[in-house]
Amino acid sequence: MDRNDVLSTPVAPCHKIIHTPYTGEAVARGVFAARKIARGELVEAAHCIFISRQEYTNHLRFTTLEHYIFHAKGDYLLALGVGSLFNHSSRPCLDFRIHREQLVINYIAARNIEEGEELTITYGTVWFEDRNMQSRREDGEDPMHHHMDDPDSFLGAVML
Repeated sequence: MDRNDVLSTPVAPCHKIIHTPYTGEAVARGVFAARKIARGELVEAAHCIFISRQEYTNHLRFTTLEHYIFHAKGDYLLALGVGSLFNHSSRPCLDFRIHREQLVINYIAARNIEEGEELTITYGTVWFEDRNMQSRREDGEDPMHHHMDDPDSFLGAVML
């Protein structure tokens, strides 16, 4: 994938935001397929806001935004667009690739997706345990997505 691929946009609008009461949030949302999406198709190219480790440790980890960021090799990214709205599934239909240098996260269909299906990513098998542990950690390290950009992890190993 070259730089132009990283910064590209989906071919045609393929998602919509719908109320999802199962998440338990006050304003619960999910991202759903507005049409059929083929395996390997770019679903979202989310441009990101860079957050330094110091900003995270001193401020962000104490805010609601802390639940919507991605760990990126020691720093953090807040995905714009619908990038931070994809809900978790242990059987996600999307893969994502963090391109830290370009401040972009690409979400790609890991399989064929039907119209109306919720578009999900995995937060990792330990995400919920890590979230509970986070409040007890004093060093400010956020383990939330640190394994997601590891080439040996599930998402890093998926080849489209």
